[in-house]
Amino acid sequence: MQQAREQTERPKIFYGWWMVAITSWMAFFASGIFFRGFTVFVPALRDSLEISQARTNLIFSLARAEGGLEGPFAGWLIDKFGNRNLLIPMVLLAAAGYFALSQFVSGFWSFALVYLLMVSLGNSIAFQHAMFAGINQWFRRRRSLAISILAAVSSLGGLFIVPSMNGVIDKWGWEMGSLLSGVAYLVFLFPLCFLFRNKPEDMGLLPDGDTSPPTAAGRGASARRRVLRDYTVREALHTQAYWLLMLGAGLRMIATLGILVSIIPILEDKGVSRQVAANLTGAMFGINFLSRLVLGYVGDQWSKSLILAGTLAAEAVAISLLYFGQWDAGAVGIFLIVAFVVLEGLGDGAGVIVWAALGDYYGRDRFATLRGYITFSHSWALVASPVYVGWVFDHYGSYDWAIIPAAACAGVASVCFLLVRRPPQLTVEEASQG
Repeated sequence: MQQAREQTERPKIFYGWWMVAITSWMAFFASGIFFRGFTVFVPALRDSLEISQARTNLIFSLARAEGGLEGPFAGWLIDKFGNRNLLIPMVLLAAAGYFALSQFVSGFWSFALVYLLMVSLGNSIAFQHAMFAGINQWFRRRRSLAISILAAVSSLGGLFIVPSMNGVIDKWGWEMGSLLSGVAYLVFLFPLCFLFRNKPEDMGLLPDGDTSPPTAAGRGASARRRVLRDYTVREALHTQAYWLLMLGAGLRMIATLGILVSIIPILEDKGVSRQVAANLTGAMFGINFLSRLVLGYVGDQWSKSLILAGTLAAEAVAISLLYFGQWDAGAVGIFLIVAFVVLEGLGDGAGVIVWAALGDYYGRDRFATLRGYITFSHSWALVASPVYVGWVFDHYGSYDWAIIPAAACAGVASVCFLLVRRPPQLTVEEASQG
C-alpha cells in the first residue's frame, strides 16, 4: 500500500525534464550571445578599437581559456556548495559586464579587463560549469539525451541570435549589441535561476525518476545485493579512458576553436560578404541543433567512443573542404564552403558526448571536479589556437596556414576517441531488504 501511495504521489513529469527545459532556455541566450555570438563581435571590435586580428582573438581566446583555468576550482565549489549558489551571482556578473562593455570600453585594455573579469567569468562559471553539472546530477540512463537537448537548444541560440546580433551591430554598433545583451540576461535568464534545483535527492527523488538506486547482479544465492557507486577523483585518474577523453577533448578544441572564433573573418577571406557569412554561421548552428538532438538520443544506446570518433573524422573532412573553398570561384568553390558548413554543423554536435561519457563512466558525485580538470588541461590551447589563427592572417594575409593544422588535430582527436574503452563499474555490497 505504501509503495502504491508513493507512486500516485510521484509527479507525472519528472522534475529533471523541467530542469532540462529551464537550462535549455538559459543556454539559448547564453550561447547565442556569448559562446556563439562572439563571432560577430570579433570584426566589429577589431575595427572600432583599431587593434589587430591577433590581439582581438587573444581576448576572446583568453575568455574561453578562463573557463578552463577556473575549471578545477569552479568544479570543487559546485561539488561542495551546489550549482545554484554559483549560478545566481554569476548571471548577474555577466549582465553587469555587458552593460560595462557598452559604456566604458574605449581601447584594448579596458576591453580586456571588462570582458575577461566580468563577461567571461560570469558566463563561464554559470553556463560552462554549473548548468552541465546540474543536468548530470538529474540523470543516469538518459544522461546523453538530457545533455544533448541542452546543447542542441544552445545551438538554436546561434542560429537565431547570431544573424540578428550582426544586424543590430551593423545598424547601431557593437555598443548597442552589448547593451541589449545585458538586458536579455536580466530579463530572460536571471529569474530562471530561482527554479534551478541542485539534485533530485533535494526533492526526495532519484535520477531519471527511478524508485530505487541502480544495482549490479550478484553471484550465487547470497542475500546481499551490489549497488553501483561513483568513482572518486583518484580512482578516475587511474583509468586510461579518462586520459584519452582529456587528450581527445583538448585536440578537438585546438582544431575547432581557432576556426570558429574567426569563422566570419575566414569566410570573408573566402569571398563571402559579412552578412552572408553571419547567415552561414547561423545555419551551421542550426544544423548543430539537429545533430545534437539525434546524437543525444543514440548516445544513450550506442558506443559514445564510436560516436565521438566518427564526428571528429567528419570535422577533419569539413575543415579540409574549407581550405579549398572559395565563394567567388564558381559553383565548386561555393559547394565546398556549404559542405564545410553542413559537415562542421553535424560534427560539432557530438562535443557534448564527451561530458555525457564522463558522467556515464565516473558517475555524479565528482563530475564537476573531473570535468574541471579536463577543461583546465587544454586551457592553454584555448588561447594558443585563436591567437595563432589571427597571427597567421596578420602575417600572411590569409587563414590557409591555420586551417591545415586544424584539420590534422581533428583527425588525431578522432583516433583518441576511437581508443576509449569504458572503465569497469564500481559496486558496494549492501544487505537486501525483504
